[in-house]
Amino acid sequence: MSSQGFGLETFLELEESMAGKPGYTLDENRSAQITAATAVFAILYSILGPGGLIELRSAAIEAGGGVLNSSVYAALAGLTLAFAIWISLTIVTKFTPRKTLLTAILGLLSSWLIFIVVEGLGYFVLVEAEWEVVWANRVLVIVGQQMTEQMTQAPGSEFCISTCYGLNQNFRLWWILYPTFGVIAAAYGTTADHPAKFLVPFTIVWGFFALIAWTPTEINYHSEVPLANLSIALLVAYLCYGGSYWYCSRAEEYKAVRLRSYITIAAVFTFFFAIAVMDPPQIVKDVAVFFGATPAQEMASGTPSSLDKLAGNGIEASQWGGLFVNLIVATAGCVLGFGIGVVLAFGRQSPLPFFKVPSVLLIELVRSGPMICWLWFAVFLMPDLIDPFYDTEDIMRMLLIFGLFGGCYIAEVIRGGLQAVDSGQKEAAMALGLTSFQTKMTVELPNAVRTTLPSIVSVFIGLWKDTTLLFIINILDFFKLAKDLPNTDLRFLGDFLEPLYVTALVFWAFAFYLSRVSMRIEKSLGLVKEGGGELA
Repeated sequence: MSSQGFGLETFLELEESMAGKPGYTLDENRSAQITAATAVFAILYSILGPGGLIELRSAAIEAGGGVLNSSVYAALAGLTLAFAIWISLTIVTKFTPRKTLLTAILGLLSSWLIFIVVEGLGYFVLVEAEWEVVWANRVLVIVGQQMTEQMTQAPGSEFCISTCYGLNQNFRLWWILYPTFGVIAAAYGTTADHPAKFLVPFTIVWGFFALIAWTPTEINYHSEVPLANLSIALLVAYLCYGGSYWYCSRAEEYKAVRLRSYITIAAVFTFFFAIAVMDPPQIVKDVAVFFGATPAQEMASGTPSSLDKLAGNGIEASQWGGLFVNLIVATAGCVLGFGIGVVLAFGRQSPLPFFKVPSVLLIELVRSGPMICWLWFAVFLMPDLIDPFYDTEDIMRMLLIFGLFGGCYIAEVIRGGLQAVDSGQKEAAMALGLTSFQTKMTVELPNAVRTTLPSIVSVFIGLWKDTTLLFIINILDFFKLAKDLPNTDLRFLGDFLEPLYVTALVFWAFAFYLSRVSMRIEKSLGLVKEGGGELA
């Protein structure tokens, strides 16, 4: 069959899936002629007819939308209108309700619902909405108020930045971004996919970040600085991906698996590195001074080196804010929570009361209360428990609570996976001379994680969404700052929907990415189809 015939057959199959099968007998050529006629009429009407592309574009421009935005809005609305008209005409001309009534009804409703949603949402996003409230505060919602002051005050005046507002601290964020990009790229490099499947979408995402940093609308910082650092991060990602892909494409499978374990350890290290860089403990400052850095109290003037900056005071956790807080707290819930969950899962299965009883009590206690109750516990009661040993700030306590809360839920998920591990595998491991600990780590745990991976990722996504509860205890997280953006300037009073839409989009994007990563791992383990557990 030719490519043209294949394309026609595929197109007719798509039509039948939406509009239903014809109610009377039609050969392929006749069916194609009717389809072409209805499609041409739908396209012409969506462009020239009432409510079509030309009319929508003119109305959008008159309503104050720009020429480009109005054109994009009209094109999207016109395209979905043509699709809805085409499906409707196909249902009528081919009399599909006679044979597949339910498919015809669902296709009719779905096509027009798509048009209504795209037209309404497109008009709001491209014509009606005032996005300046978000552009003017994009640094604020990413890093919070206190960190913003030391990044944007008195741009170009190095004297005022160092004297009036303290040392510019944005280098700490870039130091975190570099290893983060490297770990992500290296992890993708261990797959057997074509490099374009990673490099193209990753570069597009990087371009989106660069666009946000570069767009001159309401900018209050030097755009060349973030662009330069984003370029360095992109270069690091390319190098890490290239090295990882080259090694795994030539090494044996067990070596690639070993590299993945090293990358996992590096990811965990990156999390703790981020916390240490943001607010370095005294031992880090002492090490920096030992290697030649100038202590902060002795630095009088001049441009400090990177080592000097590390020896100085960082950004206290109480000053963290914006999307950075949500990411760091959610990561704590995933990283710490997974570690705690593994310990509690094995502890609950242990025959020794010394391990079993505390694990059961902790799991049942934490799971019995909602997250918001434990957040209030962290604010009011936890200081009395841990401050005699360690003086913690609110956000550091949030990290612990999210790790503990996530760990208790992950423990029960993993426990279900441990119970599903075949006893023959355990007996085989013991027969080979593996100790009980080695059996649990190399046989039971990997099998339990493989089979419960979707549930574990669901817990991770739930923890990511639960970070929005931080605003209730007065932590200036991404959601809290976005909700208050209309109050930052008299120009933005009443523009409260735009920040909330952006917030919803950001949270959806991260949750969607986690789900895609989960499905990708499941596919590599043979767990997409029924019976894939044997392949895993």
